[in-house]
Amino acid sequence: MHNESSHINIDPDFDYSIFEESNESSQEVTGEQLLSEEVKEMDYLIQNLLPRTGIAALAGASDTGKSMLLRYLSICLVAGVESFLGFLFNTVHRSCIYVSSEDGREATSFLLQRQASQYLPAVLQKLRFIFDYEDLLEKLDSSLTAKPADLIIIDCFSDVFGGDLKDTQKIRTFLNPYQKLSEKHKCFILFLHHTGKRTENFEPSKNNLLSGQGFEAKMRLVIELRADLMNPTQRHLCIVKGNYLPARFKKESFVLDFDEQNFTFSNTGDRTPFELLVKQPEGDNSRTKYEQAKALKEHGHSYEKIAQMIGYGSKGSVSKLFDKAEKNGWDTDVSSPVSNGNKGNDNGNDL
Repeated sequence: MHNESSHINIDPDFDYSIFEESNESSQEVTGEQLLSEEVKEMDYLIQNLLPRTGIAALAGASDTGKSMLLRYLSICLVAGVESFLGFLFNTVHRSCIYVSSEDGREATSFLLQRQASQYLPAVLQKLRFIFDYEDLLEKLDSSLTAKPADLIIIDCFSDVFGGDLKDTQKIRTFLNPYQKLSEKHKCFILFLHHTGKRTENFEPSKNNLLSGQGFEAKMRLVIELRADLMNPTQRHLCIVKGNYLPARFKKESFVLDFDEQNFTFSNTGDRTPFELLVKQPEGDNSRTKYEQAKALKEHGHSYEKIAQMIGYGSKGSVSKLFDKAEKNGWDTDVSSPVSNGNKGNDNGNDL
């Protein structure tokens, strides 16, 4: 990775006119025309997660499995499976381009054989890898023109950008052609990025990304991937920015199981409030929630009812709150929710 802003990997001779036909801002469109188009809902590549076009980022700390998750996404997409982590696919070409700057051909071959062991090699013929990211825009445009794709994954942003991550203007200038590339070829572009040091001491947030505000502002979607604080085989998929997603998607993580043998992921169906994913919380919000939950539990309320009353999305989140309280010693008189038989109990006084 280069640190000098003068080394940004933008070819000065690159012909940006190739994007002009997709640049709708060059023509006026009336409100009447837009209303007449009768677009009733957003067009998604992955329902309620990735739009059909645009750019987004998956970020996280080291060793959380970011590349493995994105590689697994690419495998699922081209293999034609119905959904990814419970989110339905809506592919057109069943094709993906994966730009890898960190793992070379040999490493990718090894990892792919682990992650796609259940498939015949021919199943992955529409998964195309690019390991040389020089003149990347031109390569992608040429590849997409020859063979369209639904998704482009760029792993990782800092290598491809090659400049000062604090230079907001240069980041925005760098990303603009990728936005236009997405629009021209009707594909989605997903960047892998990193979070800053010690950001795990804070709640998942779009502000945790290692870069200027210019990067996050250009993204239609930002996802932060976190390791679980207690279970080494679990990960948390945290949607921290989603322009068209409901608020309930952006308050709690989607809890994933990580298969360490096959490098695959599955959705457990559980959700965890962001405040419970903090290593060293600065505020007392979690403890305040715990005190409320403890009082409600003492009054005989079920975990499901407690979740509703304190603003959590599921009874599993309440269970995790009590686990955290026990771990942190917030109340030495409180026994484990497992031992007192009330974990996940829906047979309280609530009807």
